[in-house]
Amino acid sequence: MLWSEAWMKNLALTYPAFKAVLIVSFILFPLFEACPQSQDTFERQIRLRNIEKQRLTNERQETLVQINIAEKRTERVLEALKTFGENIERSETKLARLKEAQDLLRNRIDETGLKIKTLEVRIGEDKKEINQQLLALFYVRQARKMTLFIGLNSFEHYFRNQKLLQSSARVDIELLERYNQNLIHLQEENDRLKNQHLDLADLQVNEEAVKKLLEFERQQQVTYLGHLRTDRSAHVRYLREIQVELEQLNDTLYSLTVKKENQEKTKQFQGFYSKRNKLPSPVRGKVVHSYGQKQSPFYTMFRRGILVETAADEPVRSILSGRVVWAGPFRGYQSLVILDHGKGSLSVYGNLGELFVLVDDVIEQGYVLGNVAYDKVEERSLFYFEMRYNKRAVNPVRWLKKPRWKN
Repeated sequence: MLWSEAWMKNLALTYPAFKAVLIVSFILFPLFEACPQSQDTFERQIRLRNIEKQRLTNERQETLVQINIAEKRTERVLEALKTFGENIERSETKLARLKEAQDLLRNRIDETGLKIKTLEVRIGEDKKEINQQLLALFYVRQARKMTLFIGLNSFEHYFRNQKLLQSSARVDIELLERYNQNLIHLQEENDRLKNQHLDLADLQVNEEAVKKLLEFERQQQVTYLGHLRTDRSAHVRYLREIQVELEQLNDTLYSLTVKKENQEKTKQFQGFYSKRNKLPSPVRGKVVHSYGQKQSPFYTMFRRGILVETAADEPVRSILSGRVVWAGPFRGYQSLVILDHGKGSLSVYGNLGELFVLVDDVIEQGYVLGNVAYDKVEERSLFYFEMRYNKRAVNPVRWLKKPRWKN
């Protein structure tokens, strides 16, 4: 009874560790059984990608032809734009001349207005003077009538009045002639002013017509430029998209070609079964847990492999050429790398920090896979190494040549 209770207690204590080992085993086994794609699949994919590449190349060639056509059309558009530019320059010159003519005509209208005002002032003054002369003649005539009835001795007064009348009449005639001349000038200036206003109206009409024509030509120029830029940008953008697709397709073709080459290399892998005591050690360091060491505190987690204490950032090298079937984080092993050496041979490199390989990479013997990571719990750098043959863990010591870890 006591023995059974102790056995149950030990089973309860070791169950979590046993469960973790089972989980890791179930996760690792599918990775070990992963098989590469067949060569026919790679060839078919490469053939399809080459067809797609040829299609894109033809499409790019057609796009380049369209771009050449667009360039020729662009030259014609540029010639049309040049013509529009010349027309716009002529219209602007004509518009400037019309503005100058309008300014000159307005100055003449202002001068004519001043002349009209001056003539109106002179005519007013002449009217005033004529009225005064008429009034003076009236009074002289009345004085002459009165002088005739004074007596026979007043002849000299009579002749004096006659002389005054003659001089007044002469003055009146000069004044009237000047007055009539001013009226004629006034009428001429008014007619000139009217004609100038008509000319100004015609110039304004012409100016509006030239402005509308100039605006139309500018809109046409902007429209042509917009179409030109749109066509060119569309062709260039489409060509850029084709170029991007071609680059992506070239990358895919390169990847498929590399995978095909790796597939061929993988077929030549012979595994490590026949290389007992001939393989180099992956790292240099001190073994802290040997394969199958049950008394080790690391037995539960690392019983299928070896745990080696190394220097900080110790480089980890492949023991044999192979294909990477796993490269990345793995629970309990930090970063993990698994290499397939063919013929059912696998090597596992655990507790790595930075990795230098990717999945499906085919590497040679001695290639650096990464660096040993620092274990914060153990406070030292620990490297885990495991070898499997036909899905079963084997003792790495049987295949590593001496000195195995170069202590």
